[in-house]
Amino acid sequence: MVAQTSESITNYQLLITNSQFPIPNSQFPIPNSQFPIPNSQFPITNYQFPITNY
Repeated sequence: MVAQTSESITNYQLLITNSQFPIPNSQFPIPNSQFPIPNSQFPITNYQFPITNY
């Protein structure tokens, strides 16, 4: 009976670790939203090139 109670505790620990995975997964769209921000800087550098042409 004691072995069964220890096994049930380990089963609860697996559920806790499984619940942590969607937390880091929710952080991935946050860095993904930063990519269009540096992408918007590229047309700014493109505007500097016609200035050198003048």
